[in-house]
Amino acid sequence: MLEKLVVGILLTMSCTSVLAQPLIDTLNVDLAATSRYYFEETATPEIGIDDIAYGARGEVQAAHRFGVIKLDAKIFANWDSADDNRRYTDIRQVKVSGRWGNISAAAGIETFFWGVSESINLVNVINQSDIRESLDTKVKQGQTFASLSYRLAAGELAVYFLPTFTARDFPLRPAYGLPISEKNTFEDNKEDGGIAARGLFYVDDLEFAVGYFSGTRRDPLLIPSQQTKQLIPYYIQTDNLLFDAVYLTDLLTYKWEFKTGREFEHGFVASNIGIEYPLYVFEDTIQDLVVITEYVFDDRGSRAESHGQNDLFIGTKFEFAENAAQIRLLYSYDFDYASQYAELSCQYRLSDYLRIKAKVMGVLSASQDDRRLYALKNEEFAKFSLHYAF
Repeated sequence: MLEKLVVGILLTMSCTSVLAQPLIDTLNVDLAATSRYYFEETATPEIGIDDIAYGARGEVQAAHRFGVIKLDAKIFANWDSADDNRRYTDIRQVKVSGRWGNISAAAGIETFFWGVSESINLVNVINQSDIRESLDTKVKQGQTFASLSYRLAAGELAVYFLPTFTARDFPLRPAYGLPISEKNTFEDNKEDGGIAARGLFYVDDLEFAVGYFSGTRRDPLLIPSQQTKQLIPYYIQTDNLLFDAVYLTDLLTYKWEFKTGREFEHGFVASNIGIEYPLYVFEDTIQDLVVITEYVFDDRGSRAESHGQNDLFIGTKFEFAENAAQIRLLYSYDFDYASQYAELSCQYRLSDYLRIKAKVMGVLSASQDDRRLYALKNEEFAKFSLHYAF
């Protein structure tokens, strides 16, 4: 039934591109055939899933303006042959917004992105991460919201009310050592989207933002249950003060994300500081070759929101042939546990409408004390997709 629903949605997306074009200002459709391969059998015997899977995904984005009022929408759907938890739809965006002079207001569902780093975005706290799409938590699900903004001469101030909370959905694989329960638990039985505020400022070559967030943390703790032999997602309350900045010079780009706050009645500090250095030695064949170095610190240890708690990230990103091919490589080393993680992603544009994407991730080594990476030790995979976009 679900398979038919997803296929129907994808067909609807295609028909929409033909029928709805005169009714809206802009329309973008991305359809893709997908495949995923796990290099090893799962070490979690309770999870039976094929090592190779194929599937389909689609995304349609549309916008229309009525005077000062604008409507935006983005709908996403995915189907997978092997993983039931990867058969789903999500409203990434459905919002109405308007601007009157320096004041603007918006409401609906939106996907926000806050942060400047390449590896881990500590300050990107509004939306739930869609880890069925990406383990690096950079792909986000839609979040209900209402906001009010005031435009400054060089920046903007905004406040957000987030009325609902969305619990994280996990795929069957990559597995985390035990099956993950569908029953979510919450600190003090609180389950709220929260409130947030952000001020964004520009000063010459410096761009920086100061933010605040209070509500249910989007990343759950996974608590083992001896009774059910499952991992129970446990969502805690968090209060955050946020800061991120990027500073451009002729030779280097400096980036910094910083977060502090309280969880479990204790204060914490997390930081991601990095440098990007452009190289021009191969400029005849490689465009925009950039070397990346970032250091992530988080004193919450195993309660941190990522595997980076004392980790060095080294990577590069570059493009070939006038942006036809883009490659990104990232490697991390943990100074506490000597764990190593690497991922390689690339995409190649075949034509104005067709492009291919590929990604490989792997935990090269992990100590049992490094609970986040050790759970993914045998879950290395490669995925491939062929996209048709118009």
